[in-house]
Amino acid sequence: MNNNTKTIKKGVSKILLIVGVVLMLFFLFQKSLTAFAEKFTLVSEPVEIQTPTIFVPGTNGTVNRFNGLIKNLDPKADVLKVTVATDGTVSSKGKLTSSTEHPMIVIAFEDSSDKTLPVQGKWYQLALRYIKEKYSFKTYNYLGHSNGGLVITSYLEEFQQSDDPKLAKLITLGTPYNDTSKKYNDAVTSFVQLKETSDLLKSYLKNLENIPNTIKMLNIAGEVDDTASDSTVSVQSVFSGRYIYQDQVAEYQEVLIQGENTSHSELVENQKVVQLFKDFFW
Repeated sequence: MNNNTKTIKKGVSKILLIVGVVLMLFFLFQKSLTAFAEKFTLVSEPVEIQTPTIFVPGTNGTVNRFNGLIKNLDPKADVLKVTVATDGTVSSKGKLTSSTEHPMIVIAFEDSSDKTLPVQGKWYQLALRYIKEKYSFKTYNYLGHSNGGLVITSYLEEFQQSDDPKLAKLITLGTPYNDTSKKYNDAVTSFVQLKETSDLLKSYLKNLENIPNTIKMLNIAGEVDDTASDSTVSVQSVFSGRYIYQDQVAEYQEVLIQGENTSHSELVENQKVVQLFKDFFW
């Protein structure tokens, strides 16, 4: 074997040794990164927050639906805005801190049309699970405007999980428990018996025994110009919520808001509603 051949073999061996060392170092580095990531995941705990208020809008409402209301309640409030896509994936903007006195969370759905109403209670549960991974709280308050009141009803009756945070206080605002058609609802502000029970209300009467008996509830309706309606939902339809909740929860109240800014969309920022919100929740 000549010297050139020996030199080439030594060079190849050296290169192979270097490559082997580099691969070993890379493997050890990757393993240490994985171990660090797993350790970090295990020790990372959800941020503990005070009792939050969760807002859910009605048909076609977005996470910005309650901007005006929240500004009236607390201009400096921490707000977490959560959106659930139609495939069940959840995303959010904003963050909450443990020092916030009244943390607020808005949950909206990518498709909040009437046709998806039957599944919105499930989407709400997915949002709760997502929030729970980031924040620690045992109870929460809830404000549902319009179909947002039906979302929480569906969730409580069908989709609530045993390890979910518990609903403490509930406000539903302009919620069409007995649908919106005049076929089902008389133009009255007080009643003993419904004109006719809609299929929508019948669906919520099937599983009402699943509603926790610890909830305190305020059911608010609006009336525009003595019409017994907020121009979209009749007072009778809103107060039909009594058939679902009155005998199930710890406390049930009904409030009729009359005067200015009482149309369906305006109710969210009505000053009487804002004050009721503060008094009832806080």
